[in-house]
Amino acid sequence: MKTTPRSRAGKAARLAAIVAAAMPAAGCGSASERAAAAAPERIVSLAPSLTEILCAIGAGDRLVGRSSACDFPPEIVARVPVAGDFGRPSLERLLALRPTLVLSVDLEDKTLPESLQRIGVRLEIVPCRTLDDVPRAIRRVGALAGRPEAAEALAAAMERGIAERRAEVADGAAPTVYVELWHDPILTVGATSYISEVIRLAGGRNLGDVVMREYFEPSPEWVLQADPDIVLCPGMGEAHDVIRRMAERPGWSGLRALRAGRVIAEVPADLLLRPGPRLLEAVDALSAALRRAGRGNDSP
Repeated sequence: MKTTPRSRAGKAARLAAIVAAAMPAAGCGSASERAAAAAPERIVSLAPSLTEILCAIGAGDRLVGRSSACDFPPEIVARVPVAGDFGRPSLERLLALRPTLVLSVDLEDKTLPESLQRIGVRLEIVPCRTLDDVPRAIRRVGALAGRPEAAEALAAAMERGIAERRAEVADGAAPTVYVELWHDPILTVGATSYISEVIRLAGGRNLGDVVMREYFEPSPEWVLQADPDIVLCPGMGEAHDVIRRMAERPGWSGLRALRAGRVIAEVPADLLLRPGPRLLEAVDALSAALRRAGRGNDSP
């Protein structure tokens, strides 16, 4: 729909009214400042990983808003209003929730920090993209949400779990794993992706590690030439559907992984792809799936 000057003016007026209503909460009166300091944070989380961390450390009651991508744990997030998309909030919705703290791993709108600062809402960017980011993010979120003890316990357990699993797979034989996140166009993961780290910790080797990127579009010929041991397709349907769809591509029916049925599709995408407090659960689920797939034999 085309935006007219009148509609833009109307939207601006509504937004200005919301901002004006929010201003007293961020006012400079000493009494209101003391009350705000003593009150629990009203948190909007714009990233699923940070939402999961908040809930895991017992700060789910601090959540007053979330991104549309925040879907776990369902019993908590179902009652929390949506403030926009992942890293891309609606400022109008955001301000209506009257948060005191907004958490994100990144922002699409780089002007948002200035807008929030003007009305006294604190924005914290908490990086959470790698395995080792996760314990650090847990500690940071715990400090911001007033749950430092619970956060420290969870972060320390996470660090121990990561170290233990790294030691377990250090010298083991690692099957090559081709990851397909989407089929049209074909999208896979490179060496700098979080899922590549999860695969490595689970005892596999990401086929795309030869490319120093998070995601890229591989050529079908490259996949055929590499002939990976196992195919991993999180969120792409049942394994038999994946095998059927891939086998329809020219030459792909000859892949060892497809002939032997070594296709992993049962591990949920949000579990595998989300750097958060379920990290070790994701690694263990993938590790078990890799072991099951490894027991398969090539058909003649």
